[in-house]
Amino acid sequence: MQRVLTAIVLIPLVVLAVFKAPFWLFALILAIIALPCADEYLNIAAAHNLKPLRTLTYVAVLAVLGYYYVSVVIRQVRPLGLPGLQTLRDPWTQYQILLVMVSLMPFVLLVAAMQTEDLRQALPSAAVSYIALPYIGITLGFLLFTRGLIPDGAFAILYLLLVVWAGDICAYYVGGAIGRHRLAPRISPGKSWEGAAASIVGSMIAGTLMLVYNRPIAERLYDWKLLAGESVLSAKPSPAPNAIWMAILVSVSINIAAQLGDLVESMMKRGADIKDSGRLLPGHGGILDRVDALLLASPVLWYYCSFRKINF
Repeated sequence: MQRVLTAIVLIPLVVLAVFKAPFWLFALILAIIALPCADEYLNIAAAHNLKPLRTLTYVAVLAVLGYYYVSVVIRQVRPLGLPGLQTLRDPWTQYQILLVMVSLMPFVLLVAAMQTEDLRQALPSAAVSYIALPYIGITLGFLLFTRGLIPDGAFAILYLLLVVWAGDICAYYVGGAIGRHRLAPRISPGKSWEGAAASIVGSMIAGTLMLVYNRPIAERLYDWKLLAGESVLSAKPSPAPNAIWMAILVSVSINIAAQLGDLVESMMKRGADIKDSGRLLPGHGGILDRVDALLLASPVLWYYCSFRKINF
């Protein structure tokens, strides 16, 4: 019952944040989510008898999210004849800067680990701290890119959420009812192949319907004042149609990534012999327990959106 009540409270808040929050506020909300996720991840690492570099990890995760935010803002402003700003607006330049940041961070962490009392913990401490950067910072950053750089990016994020949620619900109920064959007994004994198959089917149906009927859905979101028109002179948004086969492919791909994300976190918790990453959400565990699927699914959505494989 707690699980349902928490979902009833959170889902409207999440939808409002996705559609109505200004971009700066949406970025701030993601940062607020990232910090407890990083903390819960580091707690799991500590339960593995590791000693992560907490402060540097928090700073690194927030720095990456901040860079994603600045990248989006720079692309949205006019260069005003400034060659340096024009260069920074180039997507390839932005990716190169991000690559430098991500490449330098292991060395920063290794230098910081030199202060570790037990030097046998120095390398593991730096390594486990670094993983938080791509695992949490970069993956959540893709949500910033999707919201800020994709036309009607809020609609795209809603699609991602519904695909993941539909798969999660189908896996939970179908797996609980008829699940007999264990999917990964060492990692997550409660998951079954039947639940995983139901998850794929549920995500495929929900995602395909959203992408195939993207225009009437966008019009309804416009009527509810959640989406704006294509311009100040136009009325309802008119997204380009999506092919059914592409809608199926994208929805299934996101579901598979989401299930892997869930299993990855389960693996870490099982190795640490803990059930939930935290207790912030009654009936759901910690923040990381709720977003673990999104962490691996968000890059998949960004890939298809950035290459214009799907339209919203």
